Amino acid sequence: STPIKSSAASDVYKRQSMFILNDWAKEWFQNQLSNTPDGRAIGLAYFHNRGFRDDIIARFQLGFSPDSREHSLGADALKAGYQESYLVNTVNQKEPRLSIGTGLCLKNEDGRLRDRFRGRVIWPIFTMSGRVAGFGGRVLDAATKGVNVKYLNSPESIIYSKRKELFGLFQAKEAIRKRDLCYLVEGYTLSLIHI
Repeated sequence: STPIKSSAASDVYKRQSMFILNDWAKEWFQNQLSNTPDGRAIGLAYFHNRGFRDDIIARFQLGFSPDSREHSLGADALKAGYQESYLVNTVNQKEPRLSIGTGLCLKNEDGRLRDRFRGRVIWPIFTMSGRVAGFGGRVLDAATKGVNVKYLNSPESIIYSKRKELFGLFQAKEAIRKRDLCYLVEGYTLSLIHI
């Protein structure tokens, strides 16, 4: 057998590290939604007001990111032993899809981390095999005035490409196979309600 080249092994390690971090982040967002006062009062209330049932929220593993500097995903991830280099996204200028890092956090000019999805409800975006490739976050209705970016996605990276992932396909693939039918719709909300 041919030995794996060190750069190929390094790429596999980076991809696996990013998937592991995204899975941890998905659980962190879910915990914020279900088990914190702000998550229940703000995030869960938003989903319920939009007509999402609890079983749909659970099936799609939706979450919430608080608008808080004191309690942040970035700080909790560092405490849990995750590396800062995977929390941020180091952009490959020539080829963004080769960028390293999840982009869950942004780095301020003073070097401190801040959560990318702060103050948003969260949709994990799964690969066909069920791994979390990235996230979509929507600013809440009460906060949309003056906000330039209503929807925010994870940045392009070696594990996530917005052009290549279809939200909800992982959850819907069995139903599509059984019915031999699929409707493609735009947006997270339509996808959830019609599955």
